[in-house]
Amino acid sequence: MTAEDSRSHNKPSEGGLYDARWTQLMVFLLKRLPTGLCVALTSPIAFVFFLCARRQRHAVQANLHALFPGWSSLRCWFGAYQVFRQFALTYLDRLLYRHCGWEVDWDVRGMEYFEQLKNEQTGALVFTMHSGNYDIGSALLAEELGRCLHTVRVPERSQSLEELRAAELLAASDRQPLLRFHYNTPGGHLGIDLCRLLLAGEIVAVQGDRVIMDVSPLTAVHDGVSYTIPLGPLMLAETARVPCYSILSSRFGVCRYRIEIVKPFWDGAVRMTRSELAALWLPVMADFLIRNWDQWFVFEKMLIRVEPAPANTDAAK
Repeated sequence: MTAEDSRSHNKPSEGGLYDARWTQLMVFLLKRLPTGLCVALTSPIAFVFFLCARRQRHAVQANLHALFPGWSSLRCWFGAYQVFRQFALTYLDRLLYRHCGWEVDWDVRGMEYFEQLKNEQTGALVFTMHSGNYDIGSALLAEELGRCLHTVRVPERSQSLEELRAAELLAASDRQPLLRFHYNTPGGHLGIDLCRLLLAGEIVAVQGDRVIMDVSPLTAVHDGVSYTIPLGPLMLAETARVPCYSILSSRFGVCRYRIEIVKPFWDGAVRMTRSELAALWLPVMADFLIRNWDQWFVFEKMLIRVEPAPANTDAAK
C-alpha cells in the first residue's frame, strides 16, 4: 500500500460533516461578513451540527458523565453542546488565522519549563491534547523554540478536506520553516522514524489523548475513570527514553489562547514501561480536562467511570 493509498483508506463519502465544502463556505462568509456577526452565528450553527451528529454527541456526553458522575443527563447534554460550540469557535479562529491574516494573542504560562525544553541537549517528546488550537499552537511553538519541531498528524476524514489541509499547509510553509509534519498512516513506519529523530536530538510533538482509525489503544485507570489513550506515544517514550513534556492549550476569546507548559512528567533517566508512563501522563491530562472540559475536542467515547470493587465480606470475617 502506498502512502497515498493509505491516506485515503476508509474515508467517509463526500457530502457529510467532514466535507471540505463546509470549510470553504465559512471562508467565503468570513471574507464578506463582519467578523462579529460570524462569531455570533457560530453558536446556532454549532447547535445544528450538534443535533445532526448523533454518534459524536452521545460520545461527548458519555465522556462528560465519566468525568462528572454527579451531572444529570440534561447537564451532560448541554455540556456536550458547549464542547461543539467551543470547537466551532476554535475552528473559526483557525480560518481567521489561515485565510484572513489575523494574528493570535497568546498567554503563555510555565515559561521556565519552556526554556528548559528549548535548551534540552537531547531529544524531547512533547505530549499535547486535542484542545485549544493545535495547528496554530504548534506553529508558535516551533517559532519560539528556534529549532525544528516535528508534529504528527492523522489523515483527514474525507479526501476533499485532506486536499484543503494540504493546500493550507503548503501555503503556510514559508512562514513556518521549522515546523515539520509526519502523517500516521496504516502500514507506515512512523514510530521508527520518530524514534530516530528523538535519538538524533530532535523535538517531537504527539497527541496523547485520542484513539482513532488504526491507532493502537492502551487502557489505564486514574481517579476512578478508565481512559483509552493511544499506545504509540507511550511506546515512543519507552523506547527513546527522552524527557517528556506536556504543552496544553485552551481558548478564551476570539483568536486568544492560553498555553500551559507543564513540568516534565518524566526525565527519561530511569527506564519505565508504557504502563508506568501512562500513570505519569494521565494525572496531567485529567487535571486539564477537569478544568477545561469544554475545550477537549474528542468526539469518540474514551472515558468510562469505574465503580470501586465491592469489599470482600467473607475475607473480612
